[in-house]
Amino acid sequence: MCASPVTVIYSSTPWNSPSGELPAFVLQRRQTGEYPTFIDKSNYGRTITDFDKFVDVLRKSGQEVVIDGELTPTERSQIDAFSCFLQQYLHPAVMHTFWADDLNYNTVTHYWYSSRLSFPYNLYYLERNRKRIQRMLSEKNVSTIMKDGLQALNLLSSKLGDGKFFCGNKPSSLDALVFGYLAPLLRLPLPNDRLQLHLRACPNLVRFVEQVSSIYLPPSDEQQKAQKADRKMWDSRLQKAEKLKEAQKAASAEANQVQEEMPLRDTILFGLGALTLSLLFAIHSGIIQVVVEDEDEMIPE
Repeated sequence: MCASPVTVIYSSTPWNSPSGELPAFVLQRRQTGEYPTFIDKSNYGRTITDFDKFVDVLRKSGQEVVIDGELTPTERSQIDAFSCFLQQYLHPAVMHTFWADDLNYNTVTHYWYSSRLSFPYNLYYLERNRKRIQRMLSEKNVSTIMKDGLQALNLLSSKLGDGKFFCGNKPSSLDALVFGYLAPLLRLPLPNDRLQLHLRACPNLVRFVEQVSSIYLPPSDEQQKAQKADRKMWDSRLQKAEKLKEAQKAASAEANQVQEEMPLRDTILFGLGALTLSLLFAIHSGIIQVVVEDEDEMIPE
């Protein structure tokens, strides 16, 4: 979004990154007319995996086009505040959708990573990340997390309005951050798609994602072929997940029905038992007396 010269190197070895996460951005000098990454002399050889630090490097890069360079200090402060808001409200909802939701995790996330990372590292990586995210989300219940996420989408839609980008006609670091959240949420086949459906109901956000993709990330012919080849596989996985979802709903409804019937049965049995015990106690204590008369004595002479 700021015309930085970049060479993309695809990797399935996140352990080579200082944080164990990808993507990782390595700052290098220009050599032989090529531009491996960014032009910040104070950071040569430095590897960055944090988005905020990455933006800070771009702001200080001294390039012809500097990201957020045309924004006023007030507008930059607003962007930073909005980034914190998204981190607090949208980020947990997206993490829950992809990592904590069992059906989405098994259908999309687990396959997505395990098919690209080598065995057995893929098992370690997935388990470590999932537990870390579950711990992060444990302070809030699912209902609150999703409610916050839906409100964040509403706020994003309101801020974007009819504009092309979030801060006027030129992209900013906020646009890059929002795109990173919304693009996978919009495009991946999610069985539990509450957040996705809400996003799709915001046409300006959908337009924003498609626009950024077409301008800054146009797929190559090879990538388009790979996407078409993968589409059938993803559709198949989604269909299986939806069948499993329906089966789980049916089983849950049946279990609820049984639970509703059991209290009535238990109440009747308890009532009968209590009545029987009361009668036995009354008879034993003499409150109720049972008199047995001989039939011969009742016949008059």
